[in-house]
Amino acid sequence: MSATAFGVVLGLGTLGAAAGALAALALARRYGPGPMMTTALAITPLAQIPLLLASPGPRWQITIVAALVVQLACAGAAGTTQRSIRQIMTTRGMQARMQAVSTWLTSGARPVAALLAGGLGTWLGVRPALTAGTFLLLAPLLVFTNSPLRALRQMPDPPTRPGPAAPPVQSPPAPRTAPPEVPAATQPEDAWLDRSHGGDAP
Repeated sequence: MSATAFGVVLGLGTLGAAAGALAALALARRYGPGPMMTTALAITPLAQIPLLLASPGPRWQITIVAALVVQLACAGAAGTTQRSIRQIMTTRGMQARMQAVSTWLTSGARPVAALLAGGLGTWLGVRPALTAGTFLLLAPLLVFTNSPLRALRQMPDPPTRPGPAAPPVQSPPAPRTAPPEVPAATQPEDAWLDRSHGGDAP
């Protein structure tokens, strides 16, 4: 494959990823997110087989383009759906951490994977290395089929978030009542006269 043909193959293959991402929502609504992702993960390693059997020539180049379109379309549909589920199920305060962990795991593994692939290709040959990569594509399918997500028929609801605590109910203050009036002690009139005249009656 010439450099130009190789660039055309990769360029056309990326159209499959865009088509899969755009069709993910409609496919998830029609078939359910779980069955759709299971099917996509099952097709992905099958689409790798033409690359293992390829030989030089335009016919095989077209076959590789078709297989790459299908493979990347499945990856786009499954990836878009599982990212949507993650964002729905993650609370707002944890969205950045969730995305950071996901990016670290996927992007951080690529240099290691490239180093291992190059080593396998050098030691075992190109076709054995590609065959090993094809079998590795079965790992996501095996993990997913043992997950409850495989039976997901519709997109999940966001987790319920506890609302603000209700203020404590305060009883109204008791109405203030005026203290009872104590009647003044009544004294006989002659006692008043005794005090006013030093105790001598007139």
